[in-house]
Amino acid sequence: MYEGELLKWLSMKINKLSRIIGFACLLLVLTVSVNAQKYKSVFKNLTWEQAAELAQKEGKIVLVDAMRKARTPEDQKKQDAAERKLFSIPEIMNFCDQHVIAIHIDMGSEAGQAFAPKLMMNMYPTYGFFMPNGDILGVVSPYLLAQKPEKFEEVGNKALKDAEVKRNNNRSIQFEEISLKDAMAKAKKENRLIFIDAYTDYCQPCMLMVKNVFSLNKVADFYNQNFINLKMHFGKEKELAEKYGTSGYPAFLFINGDGKLVYMESGYTEGDEFIGYGKMALEKAKGIEFIEGDWNRALEQARQENKLIFMDCYTSWCGPCKQLAKTVFTDPDAANFFNEHFVNLKMDMEKGEGINLKDRFEVKAYPTLLFINGQGEVVHCLVGAPGLKELMEQAQLAFDGKGLAYADDEYQKGNREPELIQAYLTYLGNASLDKEAEKVSLDYFATLDRNNLKERTYWDIFVKYVNNVDSDLFQYVYEHRDEFYSIYGEQDVKRKIQNVWGSGANQFVHKEGDQMVLDKKGFKRYVKRMEKAKVDGWEDIASGAEMMNAEKIGDWKTYIALGTERIKQNKVSDLLLYNWGLRVNKQCKDKELRLLAAKWFDEAAAKAAKNEAEGKSNMMSYRTYFEKLAKDLKADVQ
Repeated sequence: MYEGELLKWLSMKINKLSRIIGFACLLLVLTVSVNAQKYKSVFKNLTWEQAAELAQKEGKIVLVDAMRKARTPEDQKKQDAAERKLFSIPEIMNFCDQHVIAIHIDMGSEAGQAFAPKLMMNMYPTYGFFMPNGDILGVVSPYLLAQKPEKFEEVGNKALKDAEVKRNNNRSIQFEEISLKDAMAKAKKENRLIFIDAYTDYCQPCMLMVKNVFSLNKVADFYNQNFINLKMHFGKEKELAEKYGTSGYPAFLFINGDGKLVYMESGYTEGDEFIGYGKMALEKAKGIEFIEGDWNRALEQARQENKLIFMDCYTSWCGPCKQLAKTVFTDPDAANFFNEHFVNLKMDMEKGEGINLKDRFEVKAYPTLLFINGQGEVVHCLVGAPGLKELMEQAQLAFDGKGLAYADDEYQKGNREPELIQAYLTYLGNASLDKEAEKVSLDYFATLDRNNLKERTYWDIFVKYVNNVDSDLFQYVYEHRDEFYSIYGEQDVKRKIQNVWGSGANQFVHKEGDQMVLDKKGFKRYVKRMEKAKVDGWEDIASGAEMMNAEKIGDWKTYIALGTERIKQNKVSDLLLYNWGLRVNKQCKDKELRLLAAKWFDEAAAKAAKNEAEGKSNMMSYRTYFEKLAKDLKADVQ
């Protein structure tokens, strides 16, 4: 009896377990089936037009899988698997079900070519979120999603938020269709600033600013109230682009009625920050108050008020001058300090009184910033475009009577205190008096033990001011370079050594009459000297010097030939190549040579485009810059 009951009990348990297992299997099959069904329902077989219409009707946005058709069945399986994995995630499925109309678009098809402008130059494959009217809201790469699938919801939720903002905004910045000249007249009459949206063709951020920022009610209201708004194609307005020193787009320029730049920013910017640009422009419009081009007036005022003159020596073509004027002189802190303590004078050194003052004060580079006493004597000097902090520090030294004139006087009296020497060298360096600084430093080192170079303070003086390859001090460092490698690092020491040798290689062009002449024999001897001395990287130093020498004498045939050879050797970065192109485009007039240079950039642009298509491009792509340079180089030829 016991044995029979046991068998009966076991039979019941087995049957129950079988039912559970069977149910679990059925549940698994149903779950997979449901998930598969949900995955299939994410993307609809619709055209863009159909999807946009449906999204508009249902109050949704459009999700576009912008891709290229797989080249092989195996590639297609991989794409399908990746997509199934992503869109089988419950959170993503729910998001798509609630908020988007999802479609595939093959970017290699006619439909893809028609759709491509809506991507705003974003690379594909990509998942893009769009308004039904075609405005792009955001993109996210499938390669990123493979690693971080949570990014889908992050980008998607932002797209939803931006879409809602777009639906609730019905105003935009009103750009006036008038000339810049008329806008300036209006600005003077109404005492307002001009806002210029400087854009170029094929500029994705430019397009996005129009669609996503200029159309915000709060942005529109602020700019329409405070500025005269102009929209200008700076790809065509080259003189203005050069005048205002624009290099990246979109650029946002705020100028006054005289056409003077008050403030400038660039790049895609969200609404609140963009409003902040306008507020900053209004604040900076006050700036340093300059006397324009009247030396006698400034000198007389300086004497009467017992102040120093701060003179900004500039030229119309000087980019750093413009940068200094728009970013530093307009700063409220600079304005407050300089307006209180100095008589401020702006002088174009190539016009009017500036021509004579250039010779009087031996101005050789721009910008040059002079601090001058009431007797017309320079007490302090800066060459170059300092940042706000440096300018304020140097201005304070001049105001306190502790600038270049003071240090020079102390040095002539025999003061050789290390603090004085270091300050004096700094002031000479800031004034671009390199030869004087090198002489002082070499004279100073002559009083010291060479072992002092093993101390950072003295090594820094050497690095900054000693550039004579023939000086005993440099030759000592070069002969003992291994020792200095161990102290200061091989890379940094090598860089200094190569810079000095490179500086020596650039000393063989001189002026004879009205012409620049290259001492070819002297240069060849110097190159042989570098080779014999086993200077690290001497060939690259020589090649770079050859190109620089060719540029100085206007030998563009040699310049382009050398550049072509270095390109073949893969020794040229995109940035260096771009700089070469700017020089050729600006200075070389020979049509055949310009075409040869244009070939550089046709090939470079094609290579960059290929890398972009293969997803190999860097964050900073020069493709559009190369294309423009190639076009510009060919323009005068055709």
